[in-house]
Parts: sequence; structure tokens; C-alpha cells
Amino acid sequence: MPGFFGFISNHREVLEKEITLRDVIGENSQLMEDETVIQTSGWYGRFFRNAVKKFENDRLFYQDYRHFFIIDGVILNKQDLFKKYSITEKNMVALVKQMQALNSKSFFNEFRGTFAGMNLDKNTNEFQLYTNHIGDKDIFYYEDKYTHTLYFGTDFDVLIELIQKHSNKKFDVNVNAAYSVMTHGHTLCNETLFADVHRLTPGHYLTYLNNELSKTCYYELKNRTVEITEEEAVNQLDSYFRKAIKRAFEKDKEYGYKHLVALSGGLDSRMTAWVANEMGYTNTLNYTFSQTDYLDEKVPKKIANVLKNEWIFKSLDNGIYLYEYFEESIKITGARSQSSTVAHTFGMLNDLKLDKFGLVHTGQLGDVIIGTYYTEGKKNVFHPGDGAGSTKLLHKVQYSKENAFQVEDQEIFKFYNRGFTGINTGLKPMYQYTETISPFQDIDLFDFCLSLPLKYRSGHHLYIKWINQCYPEAADFIYEKVNGKINQKVITVKGVPIPWTSIPSAVMKIVKKKLNLKLNSKHHMNPLDFWYKTNNQLSGFYESQFSKNISLVENTDLKKDCEYLFRAGTVLEKDQVITFLGFLNNMKNCMK
Repeated sequence: MPGFFGFISNHREVLEKEITLRDVIGENSQLMEDETVIQTSGWYGRFFRNAVKKFENDRLFYQDYRHFFIIDGVILNKQDLFKKYSITEKNMVALVKQMQALNSKSFFNEFRGTFAGMNLDKNTNEFQLYTNHIGDKDIFYYEDKYTHTLYFGTDFDVLIELIQKHSNKKFDVNVNAAYSVMTHGHTLCNETLFADVHRLTPGHYLTYLNNELSKTCYYELKNRTVEITEEEAVNQLDSYFRKAIKRAFEKDKEYGYKHLVALSGGLDSRMTAWVANEMGYTNTLNYTFSQTDYLDEKVPKKIANVLKNEWIFKSLDNGIYLYEYFEESIKITGARSQSSTVAHTFGMLNDLKLDKFGLVHTGQLGDVIIGTYYTEGKKNVFHPGDGAGSTKLLHKVQYSKENAFQVEDQEIFKFYNRGFTGINTGLKPMYQYTETISPFQDIDLFDFCLSLPLKYRSGHHLYIKWINQCYPEAADFIYEKVNGKINQKVITVKGVPIPWTSIPSAVMKIVKKKLNLKLNSKHHMNPLDFWYKTNNQLSGFYESQFSKNISLVENTDLKKDCEYLFRAGTVLEKDQVITFLGFLNNMKNCMK
């Protein structure tokens, strides 16, 4: 996946082995490629960039006598920062120099958008890596304490390839991460499937100085309540949301791109598309993927028609994408999320030519940001397994501040270990061609929503009121989750808002979900069990992947648990198992 990578050490010997960009990644004319050798102020290493050829004026790969800066991603408030810091030449180099001079440790806290970066201060010998507030631009790293070398990269697979080419390092499997994948559907926040390779926590930066590696938090989610009236909450929510929409869609206009906006039968992407359209961002293509004839096809089609947007639909029928894009899904995520949550995006990409489009605008996490991640909308402490899709091997997962970052509050744990780590990973294929943005994850809107009284957030109370009050026409379409319209009388059942006309079907759906009953019909966005039952190619593929790779598990207990979960589990659980096994197959030459 595009981004940047490299290594750095205070030992000159690390440069003895020649490593070039082409040794690590293949040639790709769609990328901005740079590489440089570092020999300055006691530092030795190699830095590489393989960034997408979009939003070039937001990205950096720059050095002078004092600094080396790398930034990958988009800075949505760049123009505001130019004004704040009086940057008349309006370029990122001048801006970052000015900001870094005033706040050398965490100037990037002022950035808004999706970004990750690196700073090398040649005067202080301080080397720094950072990711953004929600960590959707990953940074992975490995410290070789024997050679005093820090390896880093925005892509797990590329990082492992770099380490292999440079040092022939062999890794141990992270058993806890394996159990997390087979429980949560993804690893915990800071983990990867290799024990010594870590993911940088969202809202944190690394400092490497005098052979010491330290991690510092510059931003952390808080959900401390600030009292506010309901009407004022609606007004401020609308103001923050419109500001977030403007930031994101103006970035497309800055570079002359057309807007690409996801659209489903839910509320989140609907509101991104609707409010953007209402604000005048009309040069838009909406895209949808789901089972044919399900609400996630029917509803977006109607919305796009009303908005007069172009619309494209990708059928997920029969689950063909699950085996067509299995290998790619594991490779692009390092199997940190189960393949089924990623593969559908690959399927959509084959039908889109992204050259003329800017950002991919989504509604990621909207329902739990304006709503809540608390179970049934009630404040609670963290319990092992919160947010998990499977509980059969839950007792094998170990949770700690080191691997999960937040293990006190249930909601905050879920944001870091489900939202930021699992759900957002589903968009990784898009990063091969562009960047993705959700207005709900604009950190100013995010902070405001988490400060609201829980009674407003629970049951989507404020969310629904905001839509009905500010955008009533957007409420006049079925809400897929409950098969009803939210402009009708709504009651809350187990934290879920249900229109009175949909009570029978919605309650049955909730009961089945709570009881972990298989939903053996095709009337879902991703009806895995139905596809598995009716598509012999799919079931045969899963069986083949399991049989071919189970022998790669050397840990006896882990192997038995993989066998148990695959044989006794749902299709979702089978997918978790073969994702882990697929990782072992891909990385078998890198393991001890």
C-alpha cells in the first residue's frame, strides 16, 4: 500500500547493504517515488516514499540542512493554517517549518484530516514518527535492539519486506493477536500478527533518540459530559457537521476532482451525501455495494435519484468477492482484520476508474459517534470481549493497556479496538488510489459528540432529531437497520431506535442477533451463511484454505483452537480462522 517507509540507526554499518526502492516494491507509474540515504548528525539510514499521485501539495518528502519532513495524506485545514501562521507562499514546507519551530513535539495536533508523518531534526538528533488522531493512517514499526535500528512504514507487508531484505530477520507469531482476530475479527489496537512488530497507537508519536524509543500521547478520546440543552446540541451538531463536510469536499475542489461518496441504506453515508448536496457539492458519484434487491440497494438508488447524483451499484451476490480477493485482503492489511471485511472494497474498485475522483467520502462510525458505542446505550466499564464477533475463544485473549490502549471504559475501548482498528481497515484498498474521509470522524465534531449527555446519544435520540429537524427530507427514506422511516414515531429497544411500523421485524432481527442465531437468508448486506450454504465454490474455497494451511500452525493449543473454531463456528468465524492461516502462508518465509 502506498505511503512511506525506511530505517534509521546511529550505526554506520546499516548502510553497508545496498537497498533501493525497487528492491522492496514493484514499479508503479501511479505513485510518487523518492528515496534518499541518511548520513547526518550521527544518523544513518534510508527513507523511501511511494505515495499516491494525488493531493501532491498536501504531501511532503523534503529535507534541508536542519530538517527532514515526510507527510503522507491530506491536510483538510491547510488553508486555515496558512492564514493562522501567515504563510504567504502557501506551501507545506513553509507551514511545517513554522509550526515545528513553535511546537516541535506535536505541531501535527493542529492538522485535520487523514495523515501520518516523520520528522528528523538534524540539530537535536531527534527522530519522530506520528499518526493522526484516529490512526486511519497506520504507522508500523520494529526496533532491532541488537543493531540499534528502527524500521518503520505505513504498510505492514512493505515493512516486513524491507526488514527481510535488509536484515533477514525472522519473526515469532503473536499468539494473542491470533486469538484476537478469531474473537474480535481483528487484532487489538497496537498489535500485529508478529510479536515484535507494533502499530502506533492513534493520537500518538514515537521519539527515537540515543537508542531509546519512547511513545507519547498527544491526543486521546474522552467522553466526559458537558451540560447543554437539547436544542443547542442540535444546532452545534449541525454546525460542526457542515464544517466537516466543507473541509473534506473543498479538498476535492482545490485539486479539481469530482466527488465520490459512499451510499447505503443506513443513516451515516446518507447524511454525508445529503448534507454535501445541500451545501452545493453536486458533482458527485454515489457508489453502493450489497446483495441484490436488498434495502442497501433499493434505498440508495432512491436517494441518489432525489439528489440527482450519478450512482453505481456493485452486487455482492453469492459472495464471489470473498474468494476472488482473499489474498489481496490479507496482504493489504497484514491480516489485522478478517478478509471478509475488506474484500468487498476490492470488488468495487474494479468497477471504478478513480483518476477523476478526489477523496472517498464515507459515513464511517457515524452511528456510534453521534450515537454511542455503549451496549444498549448504557454507560459501562470495559469487559473482555466488548465488541467481539465471536466468544468461543474469548478466554484466550489477553487485554492490557499495552496492546489495547484503553481497557477502562467500554465505549472508548470499542473506538480504539473496533472502530479505529477493525471497521476503518475495511477501506484500506481505497488507499492504493486515493484517501478516505468521514465527516463524523472530524476530530472537532468527534470531541463535541462525546461531550454530549448520554441521554441525547443513546438510542440515536439526538441523531434522529437532528435529521428530522434540519434535513427532514433525508428522513423520508427507510432506515435499513430497522426497516422503517425515522420520521415516524420511534421507540428504543436495547439501545436501537425502531419506528412503530417496524417493531415486529426489527425486534425479531435484534433477538436473532443477541442469540447469535444464523441468518440463513439473503436479505442482508453481507449474508455470509446464506452464500456459504448456496455457493459450493465459496464453501469449497474455505475448506481448501483451511486444509492447505492448518499445518503451518506450530503452537499445539492454537492449532487445536483453529480446528475447533473452523469446524464448530459460523461462516464469520470460519473466515476469521482462514484469515489467520492465510497470513501464515503468506509470511511463512519470514517466520522462525
